[in-house]
Amino acid sequence: MSDDRELSRRLTDLARATDGVSHVFPAQSLVQVAADAVAAQLEIRDPGTMVDVHRGGGAVRITAEVAVDGARPATETVREVGERIRSVVDAEPGPRPDTITVVVRLVEDTVGITADDVAADLV
Repeated sequence: MSDDRELSRRLTDLARATDGVSHVFPAQSLVQVAADAVAAQLEIRDPGTMVDVHRGGGAVRITAEVAVDGARPATETVREVGERIRSVVDAEPGPRPDTITVVVRLVEDTVGITADDVAADLV
């Protein structure tokens, strides 16, 4: 595959452009997200690289975390994000990913339920 930061940027843009996706979150741990935020401020890491491309132990793992809106079922949105990611990485030279994981972090219903309502229900 090409440079992983460039691939992550392309996959992040692709996830954002998927119908039903309202936001793409960093797929790394909170500590890594904080380190990446500092790195982005120092222009060490591109802030558009939310999709994680991880290589280690002979495996390639791709993880995306998204928020979905209420325009269509979350399962359809997640499936489409995964299929779009798969189509891009299958066209790349090199090893194929062992796993592609797409997680819904937040469901936003555009008909009256907000992210704040969901967060309040979780407390």
